[in-house]
Amino acid sequence: MYFLINVLKNRVQIIKRHCKDLSIRRNKSCLSLWETDINTEIKLKVEKHWQPEVSMSYKNKASLESLYILPMFPYPSGNLHMGHVRVYSISDAIARFHKLNGYNTVHPIGWDAFGLPAENAAIEHNIPPFEWTKTNISSMKRQLLQLGFNFDWNRELSTCDPEYYKWTQYIFLKLFENGLAYQSKAQVNWDPIDKTVLADEQVDELGCSWRSGAKVEKKYLSQWFLRTTKYAKKLYDGLNSRNLENWKDIINLQKHWIGKCNGILVEFKININNDIKPFDVWTADPYKLVHGDFVLISSTHVLAQEVVSNMENAIVCYNPVSEAKIPVYVSDAIQYPEGKQVYVGCAKFNEGDENLARMLNIPIKRVNDGINVENENHKAIAKATDEKCGGFFVSSTLKDWLISRQRYWGTPIPIIHCPNCGSIPVPYEQLPVELPKLDTSEGGIQTLASVETWVNCKCPKCQLNAKRETDTMDTFVDSSWYYYRFLDPHNENMPFNKDNLIGLAPVDIYIGGKEHAVLHLYYARFMSYFLNSLGWTPTEEPFKKLLVQGMIMGQSYKLKSSGKYIPPENVEKVGKEYKEKETAETLVVQWEKMSKSKYNGENPERLLSTYGCDATRLLILADVPPATARRWSDATLPGVLNWQHRLWMTIRSFLKCREYTSDNSLLTPDQFNEMESKIWESRNFMTATATYHFRHTQKLSVAISRLQSLTNTLRNKIPPEVIAKSKEFELALASLIIMLSPVTPHFCCELWAGFASAPNRVCENSNFIDWNKNVLEQCWPTVDDHYKLSFLCKVDGADVCDLKIKASDLVNLNYEHALQLMLDQEVVQRRLTAGILKTNYELYPGCRAILNIFTNRTQKPVEKEAAQSI
Repeated sequence: MYFLINVLKNRVQIIKRHCKDLSIRRNKSCLSLWETDINTEIKLKVEKHWQPEVSMSYKNKASLESLYILPMFPYPSGNLHMGHVRVYSISDAIARFHKLNGYNTVHPIGWDAFGLPAENAAIEHNIPPFEWTKTNISSMKRQLLQLGFNFDWNRELSTCDPEYYKWTQYIFLKLFENGLAYQSKAQVNWDPIDKTVLADEQVDELGCSWRSGAKVEKKYLSQWFLRTTKYAKKLYDGLNSRNLENWKDIINLQKHWIGKCNGILVEFKININNDIKPFDVWTADPYKLVHGDFVLISSTHVLAQEVVSNMENAIVCYNPVSEAKIPVYVSDAIQYPEGKQVYVGCAKFNEGDENLARMLNIPIKRVNDGINVENENHKAIAKATDEKCGGFFVSSTLKDWLISRQRYWGTPIPIIHCPNCGSIPVPYEQLPVELPKLDTSEGGIQTLASVETWVNCKCPKCQLNAKRETDTMDTFVDSSWYYYRFLDPHNENMPFNKDNLIGLAPVDIYIGGKEHAVLHLYYARFMSYFLNSLGWTPTEEPFKKLLVQGMIMGQSYKLKSSGKYIPPENVEKVGKEYKEKETAETLVVQWEKMSKSKYNGENPERLLSTYGCDATRLLILADVPPATARRWSDATLPGVLNWQHRLWMTIRSFLKCREYTSDNSLLTPDQFNEMESKIWESRNFMTATATYHFRHTQKLSVAISRLQSLTNTLRNKIPPEVIAKSKEFELALASLIIMLSPVTPHFCCELWAGFASAPNRVCENSNFIDWNKNVLEQCWPTVDDHYKLSFLCKVDGADVCDLKIKASDLVNLNYEHALQLMLDQEVVQRRLTAGILKTNYELYPGCRAILNIFTNRTQKPVEKEAAQSI
């Protein structure tokens, strides 16, 4: 009886486990297509079936640490291009990786929706810009969802929404209050096609517009500027912060743009026809601001048009540092500081200025007594700062940010011009100053100035008739602070609340094209520093780690004789040369940035319909690291498609082997253990290296190649008996599917569903597998504690010694112990033929450790330091 009861109990347990397996099979995978070889039809079915799971936004948990992963938001042109596919595939994979590692990830998206392209396209199609933009946003959002990108859609914003640009205007008024937004007459770059002013940064080296390609004209107009120069020194010095990760050559680009801040700027004033006009004076010798006795301006300076000056009858200006009036002369006889058209001279104490004054017949009074230049420099800077007329360090080449645009589709500048009160800010409670509706029936370019009912208003100060400012802001202003609004997108009282930034700002990883690494990044850094000065943000710098992606390049063909581009369908290869089919003329073949005009673009829609979104994502991320330019070619497709096929067959084999088990063994215990050991070694190595590249280098292509290698291990002559009974095979296959899921989420959901439905599992108590959850909710695999990881020593950049240390020990290996451990190695000692200059220790728990030793042999002596990166 006792025996019979035990038998029945065992039968019941078997039945329960079998029912549980069937339940999982029914709940997790309803496609049951494993017996069919994978094809595009199956992939599209899989993607449709799992799309709700892949797009699901999981609620953040208060107990988890958060990470802010931000790709640059797109301009809504109407359709995604391959650059969009690349940047958002990168950000989505990184965000999903960190979710699997137990982080709450903030991964938002929005639309950089103002600007000339949208306005010109709307005019061409004879519809309002808002309608054009709204339609494009709808189309592109559909494509982003189709690609399975897991954005925080509840944070979505659009810069053309009054609820967004209200706060851009609010921030502008704060800049205005703090003397950082001002209007000044200046020589500007005029685009004759787009009928608007361009910043210097938007004119190429040939003097043509960045957008229309037209030759830029020079005009004198009254424009709005943001005084970015006031923050130049802080922005320059901030680039040396150790908190900036992976900025690499972007630091040099930013420093080059800002320039060495080796002089100071002070605002002088000049009275022209009873109109007080300010103008900036830059000097590398601040003492001249205390003792200066004349000012020279170039004939191309904006004031030169109004200053009637000669050596006998000079007009005077007011110097706020010396509180004296000094003469101003127009002259081109000197070489002005680079980028400047004003020079302050001090003939009293500077021999070169004395000679200059004599040459120009400027009356001077030489003083024989010398001065303490250093003390006088400090005095000048302190006085200028106290008087709030300048005194900040800046390069001579850096100019303030010209933000005025004479077009309709942009954020209105919230200023009212009153004949009685001057330029008056719009009261905060009257924001937003909304764009008026335009009559698009007449076509052509319309500006705010043409809408009289909108322009005419009352002065908020004296209630007299006044007029609104009719310039709109450069779209870079909208994008200079959006990363903070994403963290508090529904705030109705402020642009954002600092409390909602704590723990999330600065952005942990900022992802975008290198073409934005100078202008947008500079403007965003300036805005962040300003907002921090108001006490609104926890840090000055807005972005911690940069991930700059390379361009997608397409192969183009053009006639050798004329340079005319030819569509690929009109090209044929003859021997080693490419020729135009009709004329047989020789073509020049090259890789260039994708463009419709060059017939070398790729339509993502074709890839999505032909191969599916997961294959497209995998293809865009494989082979080439994100920072490298990608040469697009269908020739790389077979490798990706074959890998998906092999993964599909692996699950098929796993299901079959687990379904039919037998006690008969064809392998000896030693042979079985040897196979398991091989799989164990591969799983741990591939997990360590894939994790390293996902988390630290963001070289996703290298991580993907490791997953391909793990696939090879699982398919390389593994006997069915091992597939049927091996715990290591099961762990390795689970690890593979989980680690691939950030790249191909739909495909891996189906792989996991099949994998989890298999009977006779042997990993019921794994530390990273939860059989009741889908693959997107699993934990990222980790290496086993006793697996030995790499501890690499480099001397002057060369690999010298690679020790193997257990993962459980490596995580606790501090700098002092690491250094001593390597110094005890004979191979390291032999390489240290010169004194140690500095060391740098990098510990990547669960991945690897690196000790860099630099000697006097390769670098100039500096103070010895030890930098730890944990």
